[in-house]
Amino acid sequence: MRRDQLPPHRTATYVLARYKTVYVSVPKAACTSLKWLVAELQGEDPERFHRSLSREVGRAMTIHRRNLWRHTPMLHEVPDEELAGISPDDGWFVFAVVRHPSARLWAAWQSKFLLREPRWIDEFAGAPWLPRVPQSTQDVAEDFSRFVESIARDPGQLVMSDRHFMSQSELVAPAATPYTKVYETGEIPRLLEDLGAHLRAQGWDGTLALGQSNETPLAPLAAVFTPTVTEGIRSVYGVDFATFGYSDPIPPQADPADEYSRALLVAVGLLAERGERLGDLAVRAQSLSDDKRALRSQNKTLRSDNRRLRRENKALRARTGIRSVVRRVYRKLSAPG
Repeated sequence: MRRDQLPPHRTATYVLARYKTVYVSVPKAACTSLKWLVAELQGEDPERFHRSLSREVGRAMTIHRRNLWRHTPMLHEVPDEELAGISPDDGWFVFAVVRHPSARLWAAWQSKFLLREPRWIDEFAGAPWLPRVPQSTQDVAEDFSRFVESIARDPGQLVMSDRHFMSQSELVAPAATPYTKVYETGEIPRLLEDLGAHLRAQGWDGTLALGQSNETPLAPLAAVFTPTVTEGIRSVYGVDFATFGYSDPIPPQADPADEYSRALLVAVGLLAERGERLGDLAVRAQSLSDDKRALRSQNKTLRSDNRRLRRENKALRARTGIRSVVRRVYRKLSAPG
């Protein structure tokens, strides 16, 4: 693999050198579960992620803190001579997973905005399309439609620069990066079979199990994806439909029901409140951690100053002692007789 073939986002790449495997992650395409699978294969410490003071609303989500990974380098960190050998032609298993564009957008919008994930609400608090906490199915449908209309009208706005909302074609770069295969989320059982066979060929002996990470309680209703909504999604993600072979703009297995149950809407409200509360606590914890670091730095400075003062005091006592001896000798020599 050459440098010009690497996916554009360095933190999205995970190199399992021992197993000649590379995973390129795509947000909202089973990436939480797949990252935990990679972390287990690499011997990453789960508690290291769980102790993070970041604002994720669940333990599973802390796996996305790329700076906390210790045994799994990024493709961009691999030296040129080693990078040149990373290729399916040289026995490497290089893979990514993508998702139906409409289903992925629905999941991203719901988890980040409808459920009030703290960082996202802080960053986009003033956005005119920010959804309300829904009281009805109509609230959900109207707010999702308003968001889709906004990104279709202005695909260059800030939210579209985040990987959760970027096109998957841009993230995966299938025309440049030499993949063994780019799987669709519906092909994950096949992925696990292929990956397991490859790992066993590298000397691994185990069983692959993908954990569940359902961050979105509301399944997409077919009724939400009106012609206006699907037209907007196609205008933004047309390249994904073409590149990965999707045709129907309605998410697969969309629920034909007309409305969400009252219990589901109540659950969304409770999850949104939880997200806001966890955000409050995370901000406070980060502030306390910053204060602790500042106090440690001040304490270090004080200890350094104390050592310096002790040295100066010692030198001063030494000089004072010398002067005292000189005065005594002078008095003795100056004494009569």
